[in-house]
Amino acid sequence: MKIVIFGSTGGTGRELVAQALDQGHHVTAQARHPESLSELEHPSLDVVRGDVLEATDVDRIVDGHEAVLCAIGAGAERSSLREDGTRNIVAAMENSGVSRLVCLSSLGVGDSRLNLPFFTTYVVVGIFLRHAFADHERQERVVRQSSLSWTIARPPHLKDGPRTGEYQHGFPPTHRDIRGWISRADVADFMLRQLSEDSYLRQTPGISY
Repeated sequence: MKIVIFGSTGGTGRELVAQALDQGHHVTAQARHPESLSELEHPSLDVVRGDVLEATDVDRIVDGHEAVLCAIGAGAERSSLREDGTRNIVAAMENSGVSRLVCLSSLGVGDSRLNLPFFTTYVVVGIFLRHAFADHERQERVVRQSSLSWTIARPPHLKDGPRTGEYQHGFPPTHRDIRGWISRADVADFMLRQLSEDSYLRQTPGISY
């Protein structure tokens, strides 16, 4: 497929780019600073300069593709980058007729808050990550209100590590038998699998070990 990856310079974004190329996709990687992906050279990779907060940039990048993977992120400080950037992505997709969107969110957003242990819910998320999670909540709302064929992936804490292909996904909010982390490589594996599957169409599956 011809796919666009927004947030390609982040940890999960880089995994998405590398694995998508290994799977034979043609990848357009959006980056504010394309030089940061200079180590990734491949005949099926186009690294395009653009700002996800600039609607004209996003329109130009999305046009002519078949699917979009969104892995944009921000720090723990107060921000609306996820919400505003995703709104531009959704609008560009709807305008250009690109329907398939796989978006990265976080376990603990929406009803998946019940999957988290007490300390994580009320201290880590409730205090230290409250701004980031508020932005994720707004981001998910933008996606849910769209006309797109979307899937929102919700992993817990992300770490570097190998792609194992062995993880839980789609568990109910009451499920607690999960680890509090997952490798970025396995999250990328799950997100890319959604391009050829529709079992989580317009759903928000959690993913964890």
